[in-house]
Amino acid sequence: MSKPANPVTLPLALYTPHHFLLKVDGGVATVTLNRPERKNPLTFESYRELTDFFRACAMDDEVKTIVVSGAGGNFSSGGDVFEIIGRWSRWTPRALPPSPA
Repeated sequence: MSKPANPVTLPLALYTPHHFLLKVDGGVATVTLNRPERKNPLTFESYRELTDFFRACAMDDEVKTIVVSGAGGNFSSGGDVFEIIGRWSRWTPRALPPSPA
């Protein structure tokens, strides 16, 4: 599992994200998903950091446009299945109550 993201700080031009690349120039914030070896899947942590980032964009007067892209010729394969399955594979369900006879 990856380490938690840094808190998103303003101005966004000075923010260094953990789960994606960021460049802010001329009012355009360019987010690049950067796990090309896996086709840029999103993890629970990257979803959280992106959510916090997009909320912060609304408060940064310098950011007028957001461009989201993926490194390595792929946008994103979606959710990181290995992370999702890995968490569920460690889940232990509670015992069900006995069914009525």
